[in-house]
Amino acid sequence: MKRGYRIGAGVRSDDERTFPVLARMYEVGTIDHVQVQVIPEPAPLFHRHIERIADAGITIVIHAPHHAHGVNPCAPSAYDDRPAAEIQAWTESALAETLEAADITTADRIVLHTGRYLPGERAEAETTFAAFLDKHFDPRFILENLPSVYADYPLLGNTAEELVLLGGGRIRGYCLDFPHLYCTANYLHRPFAELLAPFADLPLRLFHLSNSRRGSITDEHLPLDHPDGGLDFTEVIPFIAQRPAIDVSLEYKQNDPAVYDEQVRAFDRIYHSVMGTAEKE
Repeated sequence: MKRGYRIGAGVRSDDERTFPVLARMYEVGTIDHVQVQVIPEPAPLFHRHIERIADAGITIVIHAPHHAHGVNPCAPSAYDDRPAAEIQAWTESALAETLEAADITTADRIVLHTGRYLPGERAEAETTFAAFLDKHFDPRFILENLPSVYADYPLLGNTAEELVLLGGGRIRGYCLDFPHLYCTANYLHRPFAELLAPFADLPLRLFHLSNSRRGSITDEHLPLDHPDGGLDFTEVIPFIAQRPAIDVSLEYKQNDPAVYDEQVRAFDRIYHSVMGTAEKE
């Protein structure tokens, strides 16, 4: 299907109900890729799920596990009561599955979160993340911007400038999450457009998109057309339109094929509405 943008949808690696539907959406041209969030599992289950995904023969983007899955690169023991050795073993196993998932599906991008850290320990988190890259770097990693806070804990890497510093000259690609940036703008009391502008200078490889409640600092993955949504599409859509080769991944907490089907259409409506206005101006 010919259009002025590339669109895709996200799914968990262990979701056997949603992935086949998204694969069919890909086959008929409704979407251009599927982002697969790797969920760490025992090896037999992991291989069954990933091989099923690979067998579909579609374009896959891999998303590495993050702190919600027990993998927290910048501060592994923060907010985690497990023994340090257990955390380390879990992280090693989860990352091994992530790289294997990218190998098996021939994905050329692995979205990576820096993670969350304890208040007052930002410098330590930056050092720990650098050590993480020293040990685990993969050229397919693309670093994603995170909201400043979530559930009262701080997250590392909120702005374009911070991502570049954290990338340390090794990360060569970045994932711009628009609602994360919107939450950061609200938290810092800065204009969204002001924080968005520096991302134009980064080697962007992927966009993440959903909506966030007006004025909120909390990322909720709301539908694009949610009545309380506050994301400024007059800034977001032209930014996307100027970079038509970069995939937009829609991300929702409900891995529901019906949600993605409707949201792909909602994005198209918003895209043409904004760009139609821009053309008249």
